[in-house]
Amino acid sequence: MSSLMKVKRDFFHFGSFIIKDRSQVRFWEDKWLGNSSLQEQYPCLYNIARPKHVTIAEVLSGPSPNLSWRRDLIGPKLVAWNNLLPRIANIELADEQDEFHWNLHPNGKFSVKSHYQVLLRIDIPNINKLIWKKAPLKIKIFLWYLRRGVILTKDNLAKRNWQGSKTCCFCHKEETIKHLFFDCQFACSIWSFIQVATGLLKPPQYRSYV
Repeated sequence: MSSLMKVKRDFFHFGSFIIKDRSQVRFWEDKWLGNSSLQEQYPCLYNIARPKHVTIAEVLSGPSPNLSWRRDLIGPKLVAWNNLLPRIANIELADEQDEFHWNLHPNGKFSVKSHYQVLLRIDIPNINKLIWKKAPLKIKIFLWYLRRGVILTKDNLAKRNWQGSKTCCFCHKEETIKHLFFDCQFACSIWSFIQVATGLLKPPQYRSYV
């Protein structure tokens, strides 16, 4: 997800749409039916919808919803569709434009102050504190280096004018921190053993750190 899309998503999280002519509101991604978007309420349908970025007006322009699917609606997907269909069946068109209601202010209008205040109250976890809290010193130092991306893998050594091969000795691909600890076949095998033994999963969020 691009930075612009993330900012837009986070902004719309604090508001909702008042539906009128349905031409400005996205059917799946915007919050207009319930307390969350239909994308979040029906992820199994959103994943197979084609196309995804359509407005409510485009979907509800005919006698039946104008939606198509990449796969057949069977099992849980059919159950989800039968749940969604009656919720959108009675949506009526109005002559006025759609409106966005800012939920952080009584008058429904956006204000920088209300947005700033709610962002201050959001509890964002400090990953570095989690690393340093409960672990032996050597592991703390190693994890800190890993978090900073400064472990001397072959690609980092090459940045310091090291002339050796940058190939991973386990699978013959380029050795980076992400590859060595998470993407290499050898590393994946180790993670599989750890998962069986402890129930821990390979950290998917690590891809955004290195």
